[in-house]
Amino acid sequence: MPRVRQIIFVAPGPIVWARHRGDFEDQGLEVETTQTLSSDQIGQGLADGTWDVGIGVVDNVLAWNVERRAGLQIVAQLERSQVMAFCARPGCDSLVEASKDAIAVDSTTNGFVLVLYRALRRAGVDPSTCRFDPVGGVRQRFEALEAGRTIATILVPPFIDRALALGCTKLWDGQDLAPAYPGVVVAARKQWIDDNAETASSYRRALTRANAWAMEPAHRDEAQAALAASGYAVPAAARLVRDAVPGLVPSRAGFLESVALRRESGLLDGPPPAFEELVRMDLQDPDA
Repeated sequence: MPRVRQIIFVAPGPIVWARHRGDFEDQGLEVETTQTLSSDQIGQGLADGTWDVGIGVVDNVLAWNVERRAGLQIVAQLERSQVMAFCARPGCDSLVEASKDAIAVDSTTNGFVLVLYRALRRAGVDPSTCRFDPVGGVRQRFEALEAGRTIATILVPPFIDRALALGCTKLWDGQDLAPAYPGVVVAARKQWIDDNAETASSYRRALTRANAWAMEPAHRDEAQAALAASGYAVPAAARLVRDAVPGLVPSRAGFLESVALRRESGLLDGPPPAFEELVRMDLQDPDA
């Protein structure tokens, strides 16, 4: 049985549904999952072949291909948009106030932090004057916020609701700053895809078929329940089902938003890759 080694932060909807339905097994795959501590771990592990596929955002892929010469391509987009919020400790009521203390981040050169840089600039704060603490992934950042080790950080579901339940303040919503910012994607080395075309196709097929199942009205409640059992709050679970990506086809608009954020932050050296070069389109499942 072919094995796929995947590394993730939090399991996105299609992975949850594929596990729930047994789609990986139906495709004859053994999927081994590692929960990452940081995006840097994903990027380096994909680049050196420790893992076959990783779940991140488009900007991660753009950065890793330059910084680590990872040679990655995007196989699928698992969420339509990336829900994110900048949450601060109780009593911190403005971004300017938060910028005066250490802010917990995953990386300072790629990922969600680029949306934070945009927010800071719009608030009249130069990001280069801020202090960023590279705590790690979203779970680690939430725990730092909960323990009072950071004044603020960017969170995603299900950790946004958990932070608000603790009395934390939401200072901005990603939808207001980067409405086209795409949801998480599956990335893999082009060489791995080429060398394991059938396995890569089977992996994507398992995800697309689980996703198509969740999009059917008759399965909506069961799909939401599977997400809730995985730790998602009910509203977040409902949103993921409602906004599922047809065919898991990557968004060109989301790619362009990611490029714009890198350019704004001074992190884009030279022209970006073409969308058609970054996205692997020949693995599409015509039956999904």
